[in-house]
Amino acid sequence: MQITGKKGMGDILKTLLQIAFYGGIIFLAILPFILQAFGTQLNASMFIIYPNGIVLLIIVKQFIKLFDSLKNNQPFSKDNVIILKNTAKVALIESILWLLDLLYEMILAKSYDILVILVLSFLSILFLGVSIALYVLAELFKEATQYKQENELTI
Repeated sequence: MQITGKKGMGDILKTLLQIAFYGGIIFLAILPFILQAFGTQLNASMFIIYPNGIVLLIIVKQFIKLFDSLKNNQPFSKDNVIILKNTAKVALIESILWLLDLLYEMILAKSYDILVILVLSFLSILFLGVSIALYVLAELFKEATQYKQENELTI
């Protein structure tokens, strides 16, 4: 199966990401109503759930742009370098948000549930790693784009 092009894997992944993006928007919009139906309210958790959800939607939107360039057979372009760097920054923000969630749970909510602490710690470390990996990938794409431009000039 080909990766780039109109019928490539990049196009399929872009479609799946678009479904996840719009589904995420709908989910965030109806979440208070779903919780109210179950007799739960969002009180202070709203300040934790919504920023994380919005940042994750931004990450998905950035990847939609990235896979759009794969559909157009242009994986090594300056736009992709910018997209990857922006996504690395947003992933770092997500890591900080998960860390703030952890601190909220431990200090303000006084929750010492080991499972919650482990999950929030894991998510914070995970998104920190994703941020670093995306930044390194952006630098690799930058180098590949420069080599591609040099190669096009010599031909």
